[in-house]
Amino acid sequence: MLLCIVTWSVTWNLKEGKKNIAEDGKEILKRKLKQLKITLNETSVNEMVHHFKLKTSLDLFYRVGAGSIDNIMLKEYASSRSNALVSYIKNKISRKPNISKEEIDKDEITTKYDLLVFGKEEEKLDYKLANCCNPIPGDKVFGFLTVNEGIKVHKKNCPNSVTLQSNYAYRIMLAKWVDSSQEEFAAQIILSGIDNLGLVNNITKVISSNMHVNMKSISFQTDDGVFSGKINVVVKNKNLLTKLMDNLKKINGIDKVKRV
Repeated sequence: MLLCIVTWSVTWNLKEGKKNIAEDGKEILKRKLKQLKITLNETSVNEMVHHFKLKTSLDLFYRVGAGSIDNIMLKEYASSRSNALVSYIKNKISRKPNISKEEIDKDEITTKYDLLVFGKEEEKLDYKLANCCNPIPGDKVFGFLTVNEGIKVHKKNCPNSVTLQSNYAYRIMLAKWVDSSQEEFAAQIILSGIDNLGLVNNITKVISSNMHVNMKSISFQTDDGVFSGKINVVVKNKNLLTKLMDNLKKINGIDKVKRV
């Protein structure tokens, strides 16, 4: 029996990686809009940047590529677009600020703080916003574990901050706003098949060619010509993980690929 375990961390240019996702997202968006009978052009891009409350066209393409803007959301956009009168009234009521063409076309992916996480592990927990300071997305905040109302979120400069942190330090929780579209998820892939020369090399090539996948560790075990392996990866979303698994299934010798 041969046991091979390799562990490493793949580092890559995060900024370039996001732009690669945005490029993929632009092509995906073009295909999806075509199905909705909408042409991807300057007008539709501007509309979607406004509709999804983003800042740049690159924000839009990145979020489509990362999967945080999905088919349902695009259909909602198409539906609102089809009723010109309703859209006109909504725009008048909301009084959306005009965004210049230069701003929309800016080669930048901005951060949209829309998700609150807690602790070093950045867990998603139920919470309420404190009425005393009314924190909003993007504020520097902390969580306070109350007796009857669960977690209350306060701004760090809340008038009650000093009292809470000095008298009830053991009930204070780390908290911060993050961009949900830039979250990462850990996953483990199990694969098995017939061992052959160069199989491990082919597997690592497939993983490294998927620029949106960060491989943390990989291990293989062979016994009488049959191999089994485990791969631990970090991905942005399920779509990217599915794409990686589909590519692994195409490798000659691999019979099964599944997510744990």
